[in-house]
Amino acid sequence: MTRRIILVKHAQPILDATMAPRHWQLSAEGADQARRLAQRLAEFMPFTLACSREPKAQRTGAIVAEELDLPMRVVEGLEEFDRPALPLMPAAEHEHLNARIFTDLSRVVIGRESGAQALARFREGVMTALDGAPDTKTLVVVTHGTVMSLLVAAHNDIDPMDLWKRLTCPSFVVLALPGFALARIVEHAGT
Repeated sequence: MTRRIILVKHAQPILDATMAPRHWQLSAEGADQARRLAQRLAEFMPFTLACSREPKAQRTGAIVAEELDLPMRVVEGLEEFDRPALPLMPAAEHEHLNARIFTDLSRVVIGRESGAQALARFREGVMTALDGAPDTKTLVVVTHGTVMSLLVAAHNDIDPMDLWKRLTCPSFVVLALPGFALARIVEHAGT
């Protein structure tokens, strides 16, 4: 059986400089985006649904699960970089930080882990989610843009920075298994 995994970047959160991004909640706009995302993902039914522990990803996943009448499970390791609370930065500065993460995977740029460490943690989380869905053809994982870009770039000839820039809230990539071969990128999946 050919299997695939769909990595979904969560819908739009409420940006709050007073807390670490891992605690950000989904915005009202994000909830609307998640409902439209569910309709986009319906073409891949049936599928198993998993998500990161972060509230913005959990809420995105919960709305998709509700819209499509699916169970969802939270899987350890699918989270984004553990970034501290920082002032909201201009897009160019955020891009500069991520470019450094993607360029030197062995260096801790922000937070507590390097790109290599985040990639290893995320890959293990994805494998855990796959192990928890052995009889399914498609696994959908609601997660985060930087770790998604690291995983896709590690297995495909694609620049992680270019991919990261394309991953809007929400968007998704379709990967063929085994090997995580990139089959499709869907930008603006919540429109």
